[in-house]
Amino acid sequence: MGDLAPSPTSSIIDVVGPSHATHPELKSYTALPDSHSIRMLVLEPGSPIDPLRGRLEIVDINSAGSYEPVSYVWGTSKLVDKIYTRHGSDDGPLRLTASLKEALVRFRLPDQERRLWADQICINQSDVAERSQQVQFMKRIYENASHVLVWLGADGTSLAKPAFELIRDLNQLFQNELQRGEFYTEHTNRLGEQSRDKWKALDHLADCPWFTRGWIVQEIGTRASATLFWGDEEIDWTVLHTVCETLTAYHHLRTRLNIRTSEIKYVFRRFVEPDMTSHHANRVNFIYELQRARGLKFTDHRDRVYAWLGHYSKPWTFKSFAELLTADYEKTLAEVYIDVAKLALKAALKENINDGSGLIVLAAVQHMHLRPSEIPMEARLRDRLTDKDSLPSWVPDWRTYQSFILSEPINPHRAHGSTTPILAFEHNDRLLRISGIRIDEIELCSRPLAIKEFHLTDSSEATESTIEYIWRHMCGKNEFNLTGQYLSSDESCLFACMQTLSNGCVQIATREKMQYHSIPKSYWLEQEALYLAKALGQSDKIAPELHRMAEMARSVHMDEQWSRSANGASKNRVFAKTQKGFYVLGPKVAEPGDIVCVLFGGKLPFCLRPLGDQYLLVGECYVHGLMNGEAMDMMSRQELIEEAFDIV
Repeated sequence: MGDLAPSPTSSIIDVVGPSHATHPELKSYTALPDSHSIRMLVLEPGSPIDPLRGRLEIVDINSAGSYEPVSYVWGTSKLVDKIYTRHGSDDGPLRLTASLKEALVRFRLPDQERRLWADQICINQSDVAERSQQVQFMKRIYENASHVLVWLGADGTSLAKPAFELIRDLNQLFQNELQRGEFYTEHTNRLGEQSRDKWKALDHLADCPWFTRGWIVQEIGTRASATLFWGDEEIDWTVLHTVCETLTAYHHLRTRLNIRTSEIKYVFRRFVEPDMTSHHANRVNFIYELQRARGLKFTDHRDRVYAWLGHYSKPWTFKSFAELLTADYEKTLAEVYIDVAKLALKAALKENINDGSGLIVLAAVQHMHLRPSEIPMEARLRDRLTDKDSLPSWVPDWRTYQSFILSEPINPHRAHGSTTPILAFEHNDRLLRISGIRIDEIELCSRPLAIKEFHLTDSSEATESTIEYIWRHMCGKNEFNLTGQYLSSDESCLFACMQTLSNGCVQIATREKMQYHSIPKSYWLEQEALYLAKALGQSDKIAPELHRMAEMARSVHMDEQWSRSANGASKNRVFAKTQKGFYVLGPKVAEPGDIVCVLFGGKLPFCLRPLGDQYLLVGECYVHGLMNGEAMDMMSRQELIEEAFDIV
């Protein structure tokens, strides 16, 4: 590629530190000549104590030559040094943040130039039009790179060396079949004997702010090779990811010793199409990717959408979001988020989606608070329909995160049967009119369930466990047995309760690559019995038949996985019970009086909150007994009727 690069336009600069969100001295930038040009930084050689010097080149994105883009955290916005660009007699200083200065000093070669790309320098951050145009190239810039340079930051407390040594040792160990077997025995069968001390180095690595920086999904997410630099130490990105991916199989080890690997492995090749036979098939859905990125950090929250432009994921099948969305920093945050929600819903209509994924954008709604204010009803409705800076309740606020989406694309639930969405937009597209079936009203809600509520511990404290709290106060039961019947089904109340708390155990089936609907209920009962026996020990609250079931499961070496599934599904949600007796796993903000409905085209039911003649969308919910089209069957028998809900 280097031989094909055109003769670039250059300007000489002195680089003395990293950049800032805005560059006030705009005259230092030569305007880009067309819509397919980008800038490159050619960093001159020098020693660690020499001032940084280089030149900017303007090149065509289609023939940029060989270069290495820099991925880093901007850090503080404080401007610490200047960059001087010279165009004849027209000089203009630019400034950089400390973080990029450190990175450039580390990456500079002692005896030859190095051709780099860094957004702080190569994009005129003060030119909104240029930013909007250049952000479209981000994926291509990193994807076409000869190598990506990742700067994790300075290592003032010497944490990098032990962390990278641990990774290299584990990588070597996992490649040896005998040593890997010994590791499994020690960290599974003898888990209680393991010390957390040696794993603290991995904690320190996961604490690096780079792993939660939003734009890295593009910068490190392609097939381009990469090296991570932390102070004077460095490690290959593929080696680091391989070790973290291998540790995924050691769930109880990671849980017991609080080993954090998900933040590290999450961003690996996020912009490369996955194995469609694995749970990574979820990633072909653009909304799912926005959901997974909610925990990342962005300075400009519009970039929670724009960072995914160029991704292969699609609204459904007809076009990628990259073809339908463009970065526009003139739009407000609310306008950007509403655009995404409308686009996803309109795509579902256009494609006539009947696999349940058509309403995934509604499933992504996760409110932090949703209690109606004390102002008059008319004013509340008027504000929701006219306030351009607010989000309607049916639009996800990608800045907040509660839990993963229960309705993820590969989820096998089909509450909607085979129906497709029926919806329309009114009042300047701020009111969503959507059709479905009203099921029941919530009567009772648990306290919000926190992270690891169902984690198994060695504690022998006589406090009431979470499962006991749910079973006693929400289900009205004392002994854990299979005698109570759930509604008019042939299932026990205990089975319905445990399935509700774990989203039907679908995550277990996904991890084990099992066909969900071919799994007998007895398999899930064995999982649930294993958990109860471990959580409550020999308590006489557990019926003998459940103890026998757990012992039988242990005899065939079945691992207890229900707790992992329940911890994931129930985090920041509530267990609720409706007036008719349905068990519900609903949003944290759900409360008595909310209605449960099945919307056409949605694979899970939803909670709505009445607001006069209109509704607020509370969020998605698992409702045991309604997850396989039962509501549609009741409608066909005229036991339930179709209804249109106006959601504001």
